Amino acid sequence: MSQTYTIIAAVLVIADLIFCFGIGLKTRGSSNSAEEYFIGGKRTGTVLLFLTAWASFSGAGNFIGQAGRGAMQGISAYWLWLGEGLLGGILMGYILAPYLSRFKYYSMPHFISDYLFGGDSQIRRVGGVAALMPNVVWPGAQIMGVAYVLELVFGIDYHIAVIVCGVIFVFYTVSGGLKAVIYADALHGTIQMIFAILVVIFGLSLFHLDFGYLREEIIRIDPDKWNLFVDKPVVIVSSFLTGLVGAVSNPIFWNRAFTAKDVKTAKKAYGLTFFINIIMVFIMILLGIVSLLYSDQGDQALVWLIQNKMPPVMGIILAESVLAACMSCADTHLNCAAANIVSDIMDPKAKLSGPDSVRYAKIATLFAGIVAILSGLFGSFIYALGTYGYTICGGVLIPAFVIGLISRDRKSKEFRSKMSVTAAKIGMTAGIVVAMAFELIPALHNLFGGGVIPAILVTSLGMLISNLFCKDQTWKIR
Repeated sequence: MSQTYTIIAAVLVIADLIFCFGIGLKTRGSSNSAEEYFIGGKRTGTVLLFLTAWASFSGAGNFIGQAGRGAMQGISAYWLWLGEGLLGGILMGYILAPYLSRFKYYSMPHFISDYLFGGDSQIRRVGGVAALMPNVVWPGAQIMGVAYVLELVFGIDYHIAVIVCGVIFVFYTVSGGLKAVIYADALHGTIQMIFAILVVIFGLSLFHLDFGYLREEIIRIDPDKWNLFVDKPVVIVSSFLTGLVGAVSNPIFWNRAFTAKDVKTAKKAYGLTFFINIIMVFIMILLGIVSLLYSDQGDQALVWLIQNKMPPVMGIILAESVLAACMSCADTHLNCAAANIVSDIMDPKAKLSGPDSVRYAKIATLFAGIVAILSGLFGSFIYALGTYGYTICGGVLIPAFVIGLISRDRKSKEFRSKMSVTAAKIGMTAGIVVAMAFELIPALHNLFGGGVIPAILVTSLGMLISNLFCKDQTWKIR
């Protein structure tokens, strides 16, 4: 890219960072309660909900990370997409989100504990720990995406880029809570939409939509990259389930549904968001595969294609567009992480006053932001961070959600359930431990291709078996 284009790109990035910093200053002190800080008073309309949902869901993972997976895994990368993008997107976007928008909860553990387990504080704490996992690692993945691009486009040291961008998004998220996040996402969502359309147009033109030619060339380069069943069946199932439970349990999907002012708003905004997202992720993986025709760049495949095989104008907006995508996803996860730490883990019974809850929320956001920056500095590759969080959260909270929903007695005026709260605690706690063990211990990881299958099995069986011996099946809801 020429020096002129580089200067223009730098101006756009700096302007965005200044804008985000200004949002932090503008919204500082605007929240005086946990409801305002975490769900914006549940007043978000269709347009803003669509923009913030689209911006939040389409971060470094869906742009750079998915293309990177396509380059590294070939068409077998679509197993995760089938679970996460397609089936998970349909379930969340068209069924679950409109249902959740009826409620005024702050987080997924808040919903599960209050609506399904009688308001039990320990269930909420255990759920908060599980949901916290993706919320602290995904922001790190987003910062990795920004740093990749800034290093390539401007020659900025990767570690410096991580720290600078991390400090900015942590600042405005801490300052204004969800209000600051939504304002930033309104801009970033618009930028991302324009960028995505251009990437798709120029990317698909690289092989003229000739899938026969693409198939022949990829097989010539590496036959395994065009083999959908190259992995062992257990790895395929694990990948599919990781994507599925990850999409359905992703804390930011739940949080955005709770912010919607009504069900109609959620249906419109989420329906459009996930329709676009399903198609876009499919194409991003495809572009990663297409990149193999020219070079093997792994996790940076999309960035390389834009820089080397697309018109110069794409290089100009590359850095700004990736910055927009990553910041919008990172800030949302940070806000959700604060809700997990303060409302779910520290204060599940809501004893803190409004000002105190906001003060602790800001401290928690800062803490989660520091963890995210460290994750960005030392993480291996973008989607590794995200899927680890998916495994812990989805493998534990989705079984608890499904079993709790099935067991709930909807005819009773009091809260009643066939599921014991003690049994739920046992199953969920055991699921977290097993998920972490099968993710972190190589010998165990190789048995099931990750921790999601063991987590689902242990959480489900732990709840159901323990329920046979625990007798505290009835509670009044708070």
